Amino acid sequence: MEQVIKKVKESIEKMPTLSPLTHKIIQIANDKTSSAQDLTDVIQLDPVLTAKVIKMVNSAYFGLPQKVKSLKQAIVMLGLNTVKNVALSSSFAGNVKIKEKTNLSSEDFWQHSLGVAVASKLLAKELGVDSQYLEEYFIAGLIHDIGKVLINNFFSDEMNKILELSSQKKASITDVEKHVLKLTHEEIGIAIGKKWNFEAPLLFAVGKHHNPALTGSSAIFSMIVSVADTFVKILQVGFSGNYKVDPVSEDVWNTLQLDEERVFSALSPINEEINKAKLFLK
Repeated sequence: MEQVIKKVKESIEKMPTLSPLTHKIIQIANDKTSSAQDLTDVIQLDPVLTAKVIKMVNSAYFGLPQKVKSLKQAIVMLGLNTVKNVALSSSFAGNVKIKEKTNLSSEDFWQHSLGVAVASKLLAKELGVDSQYLEEYFIAGLIHDIGKVLINNFFSDEMNKILELSSQKKASITDVEKHVLKLTHEEIGIAIGKKWNFEAPLLFAVGKHHNPALTGSSAIFSMIVSVADTFVKILQVGFSGNYKVDPVSEDVWNTLQLDEERVFSALSPINEEINKAKLFLK
């Protein structure tokens, strides 16, 4: 066990990190005293990111009525929080790669991750979350399986064994991971998130989507991402190694005041929204 933990820690150090600029963007966007100009000044330090943000803002994903020509205009129209998450999604997807070293397909993995991102945002909208915070749920869904990236890239033999046993036994992926690796992708995800200075909502998304928290200010992120993850598997959008679909617990249904019919209704535009959101992975 100690050897596994040591190798995980070493592997986290080897993973590409989010740039100092990305961390600065998050810091400014989360500061209530920040202005649109403050965020503009920081993002403009990276011309490539600036161009990408403007391209995304003008995409069908946001469906704005007029073309945005400047970064400051984008921030004014969409808000600091939304632009922060566009930049964070772009940085994450651009830096984190699934190496083709195992039987887990990179394309399928990212299709699943994008599906959970879109589904999380749609469910948050269904539950009445303020529009300026919806992108928080998108990024939470996008990164929820970050722990699997580390397992795939640095424990390739173990990942193939996990996939094999998961397929044979139709067991919960976390149970198989515990058996093979002694650690789950959720536990590894939390370690990566802390290293990357993620705030509590994202830590709950990566670390509690298989066993959601029911109380606390960040619990809703673990519950929404958990429901999104389950239904994206049911809808067979991509594949991230889970051959068994764990049901949503009654506690989660009751806490969110949701049911299957309402979820399927909320997720009815998911394929169209995924096509719009694919820009995030380019």
